[in-house]
Amino acid sequence: MAKQVTTKLRQSASLILLAKDKNAVPSTPTYDYNALLLKRQSKSSFMPDSSVFPGGVCEATDASPAWLKHFERHDVGAAKLKEFCQTTQIEALNPNDQTLNTVLSLRLTALRETFEEMGILLCRDSKTWTNTDGYASFNEQFDRKHWQHEVHNDASKFLTLCEELDVLPDVWSLHEWCAWRTPSTFKARFQTAFYLTALKEQPNVLSEVNEVKDYYWHSPLDYLQSALRKEIWLPPPQFYELSRFLNFKSLEQLRQFAQKREVKGCVLIHPVMYKCTDGMVHLLPGDDKYPENPDATSDKIETALSTAAFRALAKNLHRSEHKNQHESQLLINFDPSDGQVNPIDPRTL
Repeated sequence: MAKQVTTKLRQSASLILLAKDKNAVPSTPTYDYNALLLKRQSKSSFMPDSSVFPGGVCEATDASPAWLKHFERHDVGAAKLKEFCQTTQIEALNPNDQTLNTVLSLRLTALRETFEEMGILLCRDSKTWTNTDGYASFNEQFDRKHWQHEVHNDASKFLTLCEELDVLPDVWSLHEWCAWRTPSTFKARFQTAFYLTALKEQPNVLSEVNEVKDYYWHSPLDYLQSALRKEIWLPPPQFYELSRFLNFKSLEQLRQFAQKREVKGCVLIHPVMYKCTDGMVHLLPGDDKYPENPDATSDKIETALSTAAFRALAKNLHRSEHKNQHESQLLINFDPSDGQVNPIDPRTL
């Protein structure tokens, strides 16, 4: 008998940082930007040694009303914040338990976690309050190591840091990109909002040694090819989203797409794991075989079929097929309802 799902979901947020590659040659068929990924420590409790975008679990302080007072002190009052919050937002797990609008609190989580893990503070000051070019600003002119330690030990210190520096977290440069939920087969489960932001230059990384084993700035294609060569391990959300970026050679093109698309919201991607005779299949929303209740069981679902035979049962495909941790293939043959682009197979490039 299949086990019922009892694991509680935790809300989290991640930040996809994309920066112009200063070494990119104009008019060449390569990507003119790099993405920042960190490699988790081997002792990490969730997906150790994986290469992921910065991010983590939402803390109560990320939804504190004290943030509203901080924004108001910089002439960003309730009316301006309400206007900002009119954009379609990623659904909160507990919408009735929010002291700060989810549009803001999830962005604050992504920004705080990025500072905790990578020492990168995306913010606006008196010179950049009215910046409208769509690119994020960052500040490195303070004792980052000290404050990174403070915020890592106490999430509420992120607000203190912003007050001390007289800056606002750059929530305006973050665009809703996607939302993923951990499969029901995992003991630790998260619903993660992924935000995308673009930078004109790469900031200097100051990685947090307890959480970060290593970090990289590479193009989407470089990451995916490294994963296929078994040099790094990209969990499904990272592999999928980096494959989406293969549609965009230009950072400006990608930034404009993300900015325009986010008003359509995000389809929550909740993989359901099926066991085939020659590998695993993660079914995704919209696939003909996707179950009505993706949380019905905490077990992998047996098919007694090969991945090819299981695929033949569906006309509308949205799935990833896995031979092992490194060899995977993404399949989707319809346009997403949220206006997103489909992933491209890196092996075809």
